Amino acid sequence: MDFVDIIKKIIDQNVRISIHYGKVTAVAVSPNSISVRLSGSSTAVTGVKYLASYSPTVNDVVVCLVNKGDVLVLGELA
Repeated sequence: MDFVDIIKKIIDQNVRISIHYGKVTAVAVSPNSISVRLSGSSTAVTGVKYLASYSPTVNDVVVCLVNKGDVLVLGELA
């Protein structure tokens, strides 16, 4: 699947991706996932996946992609 196919799929499925900041509240080893409290929220989202290049630590401030409740952490904010 190339870039154009991905964009068409996003448009066809009415995907609404937004970017949020969050704070890591917990790190799980098996399966690899984290809990993140998104900005403006008082509760954490659990079972969040992250990019392999990121090594999460509790209290990291992270950049997240959000689509209809699905969250993906891109990495730590420098």
